[in-house]
Amino acid sequence: MSGKELSDGFIPAYQWSSAILPVLNEGHALKLHFDGLSMYPLLVGGRDDVLIEAVSGKRLKRGDIVLYIRKDGMHVLHRIHHVEVSGYYMLGDAQTWIEGPIDEDDVRAVVTTIIRKGKSIECSALAYRWISELWLFMRSVRPQIIKIIHWVHRMRKS
Repeated sequence: MSGKELSDGFIPAYQWSSAILPVLNEGHALKLHFDGLSMYPLLVGGRDDVLIEAVSGKRLKRGDIVLYIRKDGMHVLHRIHHVEVSGYYMLGDAQTWIEGPIDEDDVRAVVTTIIRKGKSIECSALAYRWISELWLFMRSVRPQIIKIIHWVHRMRKS
């Protein structure tokens, strides 16, 4: 690992994931700080944290947010759009294209809690499930909604 990675406080996922998987499999949850915009607006990289747990013994379903590894080794935190026999089909909340199939073996963890500004949002809560399902349903109009959200944020700052 280079000194830059250490001084920035950043360790790439491919370096830590093999160390945390056994901890998750022992039944522990891990608080994960993430970066990126692919899950905006329901998750904001750099602002929100998530608690992840092992997927073993859990039946993953549409709307669940999971940590998976792409074939190129990239670790991704996205929402399950749908499940087929061939695997999971994923969708970032800021995206309109569906990725998949993702093999079950490549899904490493599931998000159980979102931590936003010190408050916990349980992913199993009915209100959160309803909002995430609505957001999945609105896939085709997401770019326009995100533009409106950005416009509102700019107006509030001025």
